[in-house]
Amino acid sequence: MKNRKKNKFREPKYSIDSNQQNDENEYEYEPINLSSDYKSLRKKQRVKANSGKNSFRSCILTFLLICVIFGVTVYLIIYLKTNESIELINSEYQSKNNKINLFNISNVVEPLNKTIETNKNENENENEKILINLNKSKETELLNNTIIQKEANNKNEKIGVAFVYKSVFGNGIGRMLSLICSELSKIEKYDIYLITGQGYRLDFKFYEKVKIIRIAGNKTKIEEFDKTSNIKIYILQNDLTPSSIQWYQTLNGGKKVIGIMHGVYMSSIFSNQTGVYAIWKYNQLYDASVHVIADDYYVHKRIGINNTFFIPNMFTFEPGTTPNSNLTYNNLMIMGRELDRIKGGLYGIKAMDLIRKEVPDAKLYFISANYNIDFLENLISELDLRRNVEVLHYTENISHYFLNSSILLCPSLSEASPLVMNEGKAHGLPVVAFNVSYSPPYQKGVIVVDIMNYTKMAEESIKLLKDYNYRKIKGLEAKLSMNEFSNREIVQRWDRLFTVLINNDPVEYKKLQDYTYERYYDEEKARDHLETNWNMGKIYNRYFCCHEFKDMLNITYINSIKGCNDQSLCK
Repeated sequence: MKNRKKNKFREPKYSIDSNQQNDENEYEYEPINLSSDYKSLRKKQRVKANSGKNSFRSCILTFLLICVIFGVTVYLIIYLKTNESIELINSEYQSKNNKINLFNISNVVEPLNKTIETNKNENENENEKILINLNKSKETELLNNTIIQKEANNKNEKIGVAFVYKSVFGNGIGRMLSLICSELSKIEKYDIYLITGQGYRLDFKFYEKVKIIRIAGNKTKIEEFDKTSNIKIYILQNDLTPSSIQWYQTLNGGKKVIGIMHGVYMSSIFSNQTGVYAIWKYNQLYDASVHVIADDYYVHKRIGINNTFFIPNMFTFEPGTTPNSNLTYNNLMIMGRELDRIKGGLYGIKAMDLIRKEVPDAKLYFISANYNIDFLENLISELDLRRNVEVLHYTENISHYFLNSSILLCPSLSEASPLVMNEGKAHGLPVVAFNVSYSPPYQKGVIVVDIMNYTKMAEESIKLLKDYNYRKIKGLEAKLSMNEFSNREIVQRWDRLFTVLINNDPVEYKKLQDYTYERYYDEEKARDHLETNWNMGKIYNRYFCCHEFKDMLNITYINSIKGCNDQSLCK
């Protein structure tokens, strides 16, 4: 209940005290003069009369005051009682309302509480489910992260690739290995090894990342080294020994093994290796057989061998960055490891004997890594060519001789993917060569003559030496012919082959093989090249005499060959 302000009653301004009034009256009306006259008596009566009136008035006023006080009191009592009743009523009403509201709230709240409780339980259950799922999710995420990390580690783990060749010195294979190993080692995902033998010199520079291990030929050391290495792929050079191929394939849990044939089957024939069928037969044992000449790829396709790839040799000198010879010198070049038989050193010297008769100041740089060429040096002396032929052995500064020459002679009786031919082309030299199966695009930009026809080779060389403009045109053609390939593309093809083998991907394996056919190869021309060389070979090798070329495209016939038995066929 609210506090109300109490009413304040003021006392009358002039209150009357009866005793005092009487005293005053007595004092006021005490006779002064006993001998007062009538006037005094009248005066006294008037005073008395006034006094009576004043008393009546006082009574009335007092009564009224009492009534007012009583009324105010009653009013206050009634007001207070009424307010208390109202408060009580309000309190009861409020209480009743509160009860009603409480009841209503209870009716609303109780289901709400039940709902909340239900929702709470459901939420708790849901939360438990979420927590369980979250834990599962975390476990899955952890597992996934582990798998991803493992995959990332696997991706980050380098793949070891080992090229195996026991004697890397100044030959074409050594040169090729120095190029391909160096370029592949620049790809971050690979560790490139060269496993070679002890006691052999390295005539070519290898990029610093190539790991050179001198244990080739010692299987025990190779096996021990393999256990601590990351090698997954071995690449064997010209190895057709079944036991050797299979040993590497089963080494320490299994490896992928690639074989490279750096020479065409014709090279084996010229070397009197009559078991040429083994080149085709045993190539099938490899996980992939790489040929640097597309002609062999053609033969394998024809006889049903399906593991062959064509990847040519890399360029020793990039044509775009290699300076051209000014072609103002009457100098020629012949370069090769063995310039005695397969590389045709004999025919080159005989051609030079004819050239110097037409161009007396002509000079031939005769560069060979083979020191056993005494019979060729004897021929040089017999023909009195000491002034026109300079015999050189291996040199690192080979570019010096290209830049000081105007013609490159290639008198080889057999070639697969001749590095020297591309080296001459890169320096802008016109090339004169015997018409052997140079893999495309090597035939382009080359002046070809019949095999062993050194007289024709001399004639073409004389024509070039006597006509500067003709030299320039043929030199430019030679250099432009190198645009069909690039080192970058060759490295990419090796990379793709490694990836296909590691992933065991037969679809990509087939695509990579077909890519050769679609982009680089002319089947009809390949067969013509091969048959021409085969027939030419009958002149100087007994193996050609025993078999016809058409039979060499029949795998059943090839597998039945044991050698050349009919010597009467040979000239």
